[in-house]
Amino acid sequence: MSTLAELKRKLTLGAVVVMTRNDWFPNGKLIGISRKVIKVQTNAIQFEGGSWLRFTKATDFVDINSTGFSVKLNPEKETELMSYAFSSISN
Repeated sequence: MSTLAELKRKLTLGAVVVMTRNDWFPNGKLIGISRKVIKVQTNAIQFEGGSWLRFTKATDFVDINSTGFSVKLNPEKETELMSYAFSSISN
């Protein structure tokens, strides 16, 4: 898996991810918490608790692989990222 299209196919209803990094909120309460996808749209997914992950430009999604992915928080700064790992827990 290496493209946004492949990532979208993996992030289906019931998929679980764990936020591992958020450069805007490095000590945020969501880091390290398993979060289940409860709603899927073509442009975003919603997690339990109400927060959304929007699918912006494909170039904003980096390091997509079988263990997780990262999203650029600020497209102008390559180093500001929010990263997720896929959880072994699902549905």
